[in-house]
Amino acid sequence: MSLLIEPAASWFMALLGLVLGSFLNVCIHRLPLGKSVVWPGSECPACGARILWFQNIPVVSWLALRGRCASCASRIPFRYPLVEALGGGILLALWNAYGASAEFAIAGLFALALVVLFFTDWDHQLLPDAVTLPGLLVGMGVAPLNPFLGEGIWPRLFAAGTGAVLGAGLLWSIGAVYSRIRGVEAMGLGDVKMMGMVGSFSGALGVLFTLFSASLVGAVVGLALIPLRGKSMKDALPFGCFLAPAALAALLVGRQAVQGYLHLVGIAGGGP
Repeated sequence: MSLLIEPAASWFMALLGLVLGSFLNVCIHRLPLGKSVVWPGSECPACGARILWFQNIPVVSWLALRGRCASCASRIPFRYPLVEALGGGILLALWNAYGASAEFAIAGLFALALVVLFFTDWDHQLLPDAVTLPGLLVGMGVAPLNPFLGEGIWPRLFAAGTGAVLGAGLLWSIGAVYSRIRGVEAMGLGDVKMMGMVGSFSGALGVLFTLFSASLVGAVVGLALIPLRGKSMKDALPFGCFLAPAALAALLVGRQAVQGYLHLVGIAGGGP
């Protein structure tokens, strides 16, 4: 990173991420309700009062208001400054890792979409089509420029296409088999669409990395919840909350990790 543009560029990316994080909060709140994320402007979910610009400064306003609405004093969930801080932290980290590059733009867009999916699934057990389906199309559209998919335009397009098909198809098949065996719904179509999006950005190896990592962590957490909260294995877990961080890791390091494992066990190649 050139010293001529640092640290000003890093500060700008962090501030941009904070602002985008504020918009992500709007998406997280409104998309599950079927509301527009553009109009009307920001308002208190409890009393409907309009939030003025100086009450909507990322993180700072939440701290200044002590986590409460200025109009009705209703509590503002900690999720709001958390998402804003995540937006700033994500863009700053990616900027410092990749600088002004296709990697930064693609990973940043993908990561911010995953933040929305994580929290909508956490709050509502819902992965909005308004994120997953456009995300799938964007992933395919930027595939020729996506260095995380390898080298060359056509190999990248092939990797994105096979990743999207494998991600959606594999998860749908697993869910169908589990539902037939256990007699309960394993996962919704939102997870299937999400994995189609993940595959379009990270390819087939990214899909495998995502599913393995998310399933492993999900199984550990699910087993822990049985004694802690009296859950049973039939209780639904928000699988998107495990898929989202695993998918980001898959985009950034998953391809290399899977290929390294394949070489370690003596299997040459590694696929798209």
